[in-house]
Amino acid sequence: MEFAFYLPTKVHFGQGKVKKVGKIAKKYGEKALVVTGRTSARKLGFLELIEKELKKEGVKFSFFEKVEPNPSIDTVKKGAEFFKQERCDVIIALGGGSSLDAAKVIGIMVKNPAPLSSYFGKNKVKEEIPPLIAIPTTSGTGSEVTPYAVITDTENDHVKKVIADPHLFPKEALLDPELTITLPPSVTSDTGIDALSHAVESYLSKKSFPLSQTIALEAIRIIGIYLPRAVKRPDDLEARTYLMYASMLAGMVIAQTGATILHTMGYPLTSNFNIPHGRVNGILLPSFWEKSFSGEPEKFSKVVASLLEGIENSQAKDPVKSALFIKEFLHKAGLPKNPNINIKEEELSRFAHEIIKNKEKIAVSPKELNFEEILDIYKKALLH
Repeated sequence: MEFAFYLPTKVHFGQGKVKKVGKIAKKYGEKALVVTGRTSARKLGFLELIEKELKKEGVKFSFFEKVEPNPSIDTVKKGAEFFKQERCDVIIALGGGSSLDAAKVIGIMVKNPAPLSSYFGKNKVKEEIPPLIAIPTTSGTGSEVTPYAVITDTENDHVKKVIADPHLFPKEALLDPELTITLPPSVTSDTGIDALSHAVESYLSKKSFPLSQTIALEAIRIIGIYLPRAVKRPDDLEARTYLMYASMLAGMVIAQTGATILHTMGYPLTSNFNIPHGRVNGILLPSFWEKSFSGEPEKFSKVVASLLEGIENSQAKDPVKSALFIKEFLHKAGLPKNPNINIKEEELSRFAHEIIKNKEKIAVSPKELNFEEILDIYKKALLH
């Protein structure tokens, strides 16, 4: 057995941990750029809290409150220019995956020469980004412990581009489940399903190894218990705490193994139809499950047994029945029963033609899917 497990991010987990932001920022610089979304962080009082803690430690700051869902190249360019203009030396990312990803890409643009497109892909960032402190306000992307950032390429038909580089690991992450209490059920569901997808895909990946598999199964087990609870009772702090923990675990393992072709299949639906990333993964997962089951039947059986307590062994080993159990769980966890996406088969065919070009993701997936199988997954998930 051999493997590498790299996680340079120091994690601070627990209620009230956000109040450490001032002391931690002070270690890395004198002035922070706080990168966040357009409305909710200020409306919910999170920015006021960050401001208070930074002032307490004498850390200067500027707010960049312009990150949209699925952040664009235009937005991160403005953020990088603002960082330089304000003479900042540390970045604090506050929000969901979009804010954290935008902060990472702002960091790339501050320290590395244009164009940003030269860093799309893996291990292409030359210079270390400014120190980054990540404070997630959702339990989903796990971006606080990953080397990934997803950006919308507004110069190329709004295609989602992934940047993967060890330089993108935050220096420190503050995971405070109290920040997720105000999330509405739909966002709790979408982000929780994203975390589930990370854990499932990491476990099923051909790049997985015993340690990553152990962590992934634990994340799946916790999500199975606590995601429906958090969706049903948003103020359930115990459920919120365990869900944030599971999201972090899922981020940790996806950082080691990467995702499968399922994630890649979701990107064009998010880009073209503005559907939340996690929801798209949930819509595709049951048909992906059924089509890919034969590639790793034992692994798929372990996933469904971890997610759903009390499932019979014979049912866990049946691709159709277990896919149905997965679908039922997703609906229980808030996934809408009707995808409600107005899409034509020709568009799905175009997406499948693009997906099939991603040889790397196909190779690490539990089954090496061909064009017809990818198209069938899309059709079964979206047209039936």
